[in-house]
Amino acid sequence: MGLSDILLVIDMQNDVLKACGGVSRLLKQINKRISDYRQAAKPILFIQHNDEELTKGSRAWRLSPVLDARPEDIYVEKTHANGFYHTNLQEELQKLGVTSIEFSGAMTPYCVNTTLVFAHGLDYHCSMQHGASSTAPKDHASRIVNYYENTIWEHRFLEFVD
Repeated sequence: MGLSDILLVIDMQNDVLKACGGVSRLLKQINKRISDYRQAAKPILFIQHNDEELTKGSRAWRLSPVLDARPEDIYVEKTHANGFYHTNLQEELQKLGVTSIEFSGAMTPYCVNTTLVFAHGLDYHCSMQHGASSTAPKDHASRIVNYYENTIWEHRFLEFVD
């Protein structure tokens, strides 16, 4: 299975997902991974973006109702593409003794990439399943995800796991 210390699920919010390609497949994949982490009694952390279009508490801002998010999970709010920037993410990870992070979510070239690369720079061991992120525009999402996975991330910033 290759589980990390924690699973990060980034910006799987209603209005973010409207623009992404392959959303139903992605939600199924992330929910399967959430199940794997729950069975192993490992934490799941959801990051949610707040801005003028994703106003906290609005339907647009809420996590997809298809996602298996539970009250006992950890939630971090951000206002920048980098999930560490002016948030308590680092504090939460340190409190849990995390040294390895598995990533998933949206948008691949923005919030997922920025948070992942920053985590690597903080010396976290980073991993991801192939296809565990998506982006906009819908008709180019798979090409963009493949580019990030195979050209930018693999062998530089993370390892891929089954």
